[in-house]
Amino acid sequence: MSFSLSSTLVKRAETPGVLVAFWRLAIVSLVWNLCLLATGRRVTVRDVKQALVPGVLFGLNLAFFFVGATNNSVANAALIGSLAPLLIVPLGARLFGEHLDRRALGFAAIAFIGLGVVLFSAPASGDASLLGNTLGLGAMLLWTGYVVSTRRRRGDMDVAKFMATVSPIATFAVLPLAIGHGGLLTMSRTGWGYTLILAFLVGIAGHGLMVFAQSTIAIGTIGIAQVVQPGLAVVWSFLLLSEQVRGWQVVGITMATGGLAAYLVQNRQGEADRQAAVRSPSDPAGPASPQRA
Repeated sequence: MSFSLSSTLVKRAETPGVLVAFWRLAIVSLVWNLCLLATGRRVTVRDVKQALVPGVLFGLNLAFFFVGATNNSVANAALIGSLAPLLIVPLGARLFGEHLDRRALGFAAIAFIGLGVVLFSAPASGDASLLGNTLGLGAMLLWTGYVVSTRRRRGDMDVAKFMATVSPIATFAVLPLAIGHGGLLTMSRTGWGYTLILAFLVGIAGHGLMVFAQSTIAIGTIGIAQVVQPGLAVVWSFLLLSEQVRGWQVVGITMATGGLAAYLVQNRQGEADRQAAVRSPSDPAGPASPQRA
């Protein structure tokens, strides 16, 4: 739910996306480190080395996404970002031994076709742009790298420790971009207000729950939560920004989210079938039989 609001809130901020990204990360860094200190712990050099790659990828992802969202329609920005599981699931299979059902690839194709329908049917007078779409694609690739590298490098760090470590790294990764843009200390009152909302609603609540989920369930399964984001994002953009969506875009969003949902469900079902086969071998006298010593 919180992630679906991101693109709408950053557009309501009426502030350059890279500045919102920097200050959102800075605020989140402060809060997570205060939480960590309250438990008598602190970030160590070992923690920084462990979280360096995820932190850099996370910071750049946020900068790309926010700048892209301010140069794009919410429908396009949200839909491009939601397709990350189509890359995360195969990478999870290759790197972590998670299940990939090849029968689901047809659903992935439907999702990408739906994305194409949305992008190419955007109204000429709307906010969609080639720059926004390109930055959105870059943000999606960076998010994929963040999720995969977090799974690989997080180790035994709990949610508070990981977020207190990765958030400052992300902040410093975005700092050169923010300085290069200029106006780092001159955001408007509106910009500060929406940056605070983004920091606490998405940066702390949303990402904290995401990191917790990454330690308890398969990374491919996490993607299921993203299926509803484009639809919710369009609703928020209509209510808060009065953005309009054309009929063909609705068709494309339906195709993309439906294809993505079917892709993820097919993979989960395939993994369940595989595990059931392992637990119930056809040969009762086989090695898995409890009757054997």
